[in-house]
Amino acid sequence: MEKMELNGERRLLYVNHLYISDLDGTLLNNNQTVSQESVAILNGLINQGLQFTIATARSFDSAFKLLEEIQFKLPLVFMNGIFIYDPKTKRNIQSHFLAPQLAADVINTYEQDGLNPIVYTLDHELRPHVYFKGIFNASEDNYISSRVSKGDPRFKRVTNYEASLEESIIMVNAIEAPERLIAAYEKFNGHPGMMVHYGADIYSPGYHWLEIGDRKANKRDAVLFLKEYLQAERLICFGDHLNDLGMFEAADEKYAVANAHHDIIKASTALLLSNEEHGVAAYLKSRFQKEENL
Repeated sequence: MEKMELNGERRLLYVNHLYISDLDGTLLNNNQTVSQESVAILNGLINQGLQFTIATARSFDSAFKLLEEIQFKLPLVFMNGIFIYDPKTKRNIQSHFLAPQLAADVINTYEQDGLNPIVYTLDHELRPHVYFKGIFNASEDNYISSRVSKGDPRFKRVTNYEASLEESIIMVNAIEAPERLIAAYEKFNGHPGMMVHYGADIYSPGYHWLEIGDRKANKRDAVLFLKEYLQAERLICFGDHLNDLGMFEAADEKYAVANAHHDIIKASTALLLSNEEHGVAAYLKSRFQKEENL
């Protein structure tokens, strides 16, 4: 770890280490916010040179208000790697869209299986939309209603998905009890053109999400891209759920919060405090206090 003097202050430069955290269940607490304690710790370390960013399943629109107090300087990964966004230029430096014919196949399969597609797009003016036919279960209600009630303008109720297929398809999602999703999951999992994310809704027990996007839209490829893009020598990741496994495979060190899925804990370098106990920020504070004293 290098140290230098800048404006009369000693600043720590973690120039060869890149730290990337998941959001929901990891950096966010159970109220879906970043605690003020975590904000203070992270901003202090970032301002000393810590290379820290996030990789989340959330969209930019969903995550932005949750993250606005953190002074990010590095690109951020959204929607499990579909977008990598640079806060300095306010532009995506990487985007991966699902081919229209593949999106149509997913939508048709979902509807044939009695599922309710939720289709995420960017229109020709790069405005995001989320198309859905209605709210049919508690998990959809928790997800869609909570976004709409907070003024999220993306959600559009439709009778069919024809308009969505004329736009750039980000992802097609279905939210249901796992036994109702398994047939579609088995059909598309392993498809050479698709990345399939399947896992429990941590906010609505008893329901799973089945999200399908382009094959390059995954956290593993996204964090490896950032590692190379930022010329980092080591990659350290934090996570809690199954969509973090690819990110863990790519990492030199990987840390699970105490509330993590058992497969994430099994794959981790070590176990941290839970998301409710500011596990990620507390670990970083402890790690760099120790290194500073070396």
